[in-house]
Amino acid sequence: MSDTPTADAPTEAAPRRRRTPLLVVGGIVTAALVVGALTIGGAFDGDGDSTAPTARERPAESTPPPATSGSPEPPSTVTRITHADVKALTDARTRALRDGDATAFVSGIDPANAELMAAQHRLLANLRLFPFARAEFLPPTGLDAVRAEDAGAYSYDMVIVFSHQLDGIDSEPAAETYTWTLSRASIDAPVQITKIVGSNPTSAPTRPVTYPAAWDGDELAVVEREHILLAVAATDRDRAAAWADRAELAAKRNAEAWHGPAITPRRFAVFVPTKRETVRRVLGDKAGFCELVTPARPGGGSMSPVGARVTFDGADTAFASSTNPDTGIGLLRRELAEAMVGQFAQSSLIGGGGRSRWVSEGFAYYLAGDNSYRGAARAELRAGRFSGKLPVDTDLLPMVKGDQGAGAGFHVSMLTIRYLAEKYGAAKADEFVVAMYANPASLDAAIKAASGLERDEFEAGWAGYVRAEIGG
Repeated sequence: MSDTPTADAPTEAAPRRRRTPLLVVGGIVTAALVVGALTIGGAFDGDGDSTAPTARERPAESTPPPATSGSPEPPSTVTRITHADVKALTDARTRALRDGDATAFVSGIDPANAELMAAQHRLLANLRLFPFARAEFLPPTGLDAVRAEDAGAYSYDMVIVFSHQLDGIDSEPAAETYTWTLSRASIDAPVQITKIVGSNPTSAPTRPVTYPAAWDGDELAVVEREHILLAVAATDRDRAAAWADRAELAAKRNAEAWHGPAITPRRFAVFVPTKRETVRRVLGDKAGFCELVTPARPGGGSMSPVGARVTFDGADTAFASSTNPDTGIGLLRRELAEAMVGQFAQSSLIGGGGRSRWVSEGFAYYLAGDNSYRGAARAELRAGRFSGKLPVDTDLLPMVKGDQGAGAGFHVSMLTIRYLAEKYGAAKADEFVVAMYANPASLDAAIKAASGLERDEFEAGWAGYVRAEIGG
């Protein structure tokens, strides 16, 4: 549950003929387009009958459209790729997803690229397994055309947004981005998609759905429960029902333990890969991870998350077993706990890492009843390294699987939330968590609201509690 894993960087686009373009294009413009799409939210288009987000404004005046150089050339003299060309491709793909039309879904792809054709057929089959309330492929706006200086072959990289809302899970559409390489062999040839790679712009302050999402990989199977939508590789289909049952139990127990403000969603998207390559790409060295995602619409940069994607390493023993003997589902409860309260985080903070990690981790371990790192905390106390001060994020060192010695900060953070719940009531503890998610700088005010005490007085009582709990 630490930082978002970094997906493999997209490979470079196919070489293209780089002349002196009549319209300023290239990587810089492409980057501006995707940042506009994810921070301004209106830099992608859709027609009035589509399922696109309701606001489709052009980028703010501070984001200039691609500039032209001199007078526009007549269309008959240069090879062009227009916004209308791109929109025709994305609209066709959106309709094909809605209708389950595999032929139409790949109609714009270079037929000579068998590997890309197969990958996109698989993507469609996977997407059709998910209950989307809304789903649409959208081109960025802000340009009329990109073109070469003559009538020869031309290629161009375009960032495409997959705006989607999982029914009952996302409160509104979130965004995943792809980079399409679009090519036109000559002035009269059709525009074709010759390459598609994931696109995760790190400069955007919002947090889009990280590529690869569950549907971007191998053939999937999906199992649904009341609170869980669980996706696995088709080869793990026989184990999916048992995993979904365990995740469902974890979600129910978390909901029963929550006494704070009303929470949404009460349903969670869970992905359990077992293939080593997939686990490495989406989880790195973690056994579980909760990724909060933010809106695909204007204002997304200052709004709370609209949903979460929770991933577990199905091949790791931490997923199959747990140090919590009461439930056997400690890992699931921890990650689902963060998904449960993620709506309270301000996206402008989570995108920059400003969310208070010790609070989110402490709450997750508290809700799961997980005492995994009690021994590590006791060792720190006996070594004289417990300061008696409330945790800070740097107390939670980067974790390596099986490294118990680095876990003292996790346990002390958990004891902070538990102390609040035992002394002032579970509702007060939950309200403290919400306050710290909304504003990590509000620690003193959050303590005062939960306990009625100033920080120094609260801290003294808490330190005594921690020593008593782990000193035996």
